[in-house]
Amino acid sequence: MTRLRSLFATAAAVMLITGATAAGTASAVEAGQPREPGCAHVVGYGYGWADIWNECGYTIYATVEVDGFDPPCIQIGPGATARIGLEPGDTPYYAYEC
Repeated sequence: MTRLRSLFATAAAVMLITGATAAGTASAVEAGQPREPGCAHVVGYGYGWADIWNECGYTIYATVEVDGFDPPCIQIGPGATARIGLEPGDTPYYAYEC
């Protein structure tokens, strides 16, 4: 019986540690990165481009907010990432649906 009790105690400890680690990781990601509303999210950008990810299960039209004129909207399929062109020097603040 001692062996079985030891096995259960070990399994319970592993579950507690794993759960605490997962909860800590989720909190760190949420706290460090502001959440954009809606389906469109900027997932990367560089000189003259930005990648927008559609997290929803349906097709959307989206663009990014920049200083000056925002680029025209592009179509992005469900769960897909699409690249949008930017003016040189523009930095996208966030993505939004059109």
